[in-house]
Amino acid sequence: MSAQIFETDVTHPHLTRLIAELDAYQYPLYPPESFQGIDITELNEGEITCFMARVDDDWAGCACLFITKHGIAEMKRVYVNPLFRGQGIASLLIAAMEKKLKALGYKELFLETGVFQEKAITLYEKLGYSRTEAFGDYLLAPDPLSVYMMKSVR
Repeated sequence: MSAQIFETDVTHPHLTRLIAELDAYQYPLYPPESFQGIDITELNEGEITCFMARVDDDWAGCACLFITKHGIAEMKRVYVNPLFRGQGIASLLIAAMEKKLKALGYKELFLETGVFQEKAITLYEKLGYSRTEAFGDYLLAPDPLSVYMMKSVR
């Protein structure tokens, strides 16, 4: 089984389902004030590109690239359904985002994840992301349960 990565918009019904799965997984891990789940259809103060992974007839994962109105590129809503984990799908989704980012002329990609997302943090570090300070809107109220990371994608 190999995954195919597709670029899509935020209204794709399978994207909505995958993000609902992500929220259901993450919500019990954090107190409400630390839950960073967002409705990607409400990210109207910037530019968003979403990617989905398909394995055979199943939609296996998703990730979104958000460019804020201030020109900060942020990775959002990265998720792989548990049935498809360990197959490199998250890495493929992130590579697609990085390729798009370069094509758009950006040089850095930021992300925010939770301290309890240990496997995700390990993956991001393996892919060259390093911890950094809060960025963008996170500067307004940095969360002690958040991990902020960045990678140069030159």
